[in-house]
Amino acid sequence: MAIELETIATNRYAPAGASAINLYGDELSQGLTLSQLIQQVCLRTAAANESQSVIKMNRMSANSDILSEAAAWLEKIASGSLTANTSTALEKWGEAKAFLVNRLGIPNSSLPANLWNDTNSSSFNKRMQVSKAVQDKMNALAQQQQQDMIDLQTMVNRRDVAYSTASNVVSALGQSMMQEAQNYL
Repeated sequence: MAIELETIATNRYAPAGASAINLYGDELSQGLTLSQLIQQVCLRTAAANESQSVIKMNRMSANSDILSEAAAWLEKIASGSLTANTSTALEKWGEAKAFLVNRLGIPNSSLPANLWNDTNSSSFNKRMQVSKAVQDKMNALAQQQQQDMIDLQTMVNRRDVAYSTASNVVSALGQSMMQEAQNYL
């Protein structure tokens, strides 16, 4: 799954993915009423929040995949299935190390060259050391997932408020026009 990285802007006048509307010089504002300008601002804000929500959901999905894969490797490491002094176990440990370094960001220098030793206690200690590093990274990813979910809910709420505001402006404009039409009758 490809993840698009995009910085989420914090400018309060222009949401990420949209530019601020200059009411004095923007060509968009030429010939529009104030209510139409408010609608444009609301719709741009809603579209930008929708775009940010999609990016956030892609990131959450990718993190979920990483967490699942990390859990599978953690089980193999903790169970001792990678501790045999065989070429297959060494190859699997190489795959596990590549994942831990490249996907989880565990420094290569903190990982042992292999998970076995002459004594069982040393092998156990190595597995526990690696397991702890993996669990720490998984906990950090889970916390990031929780923060991303809160951010996503905030963006969805902002989008809903923008759509609601645009809808209310259209409704008020329609009521105003109906009232004017009744005055002419």
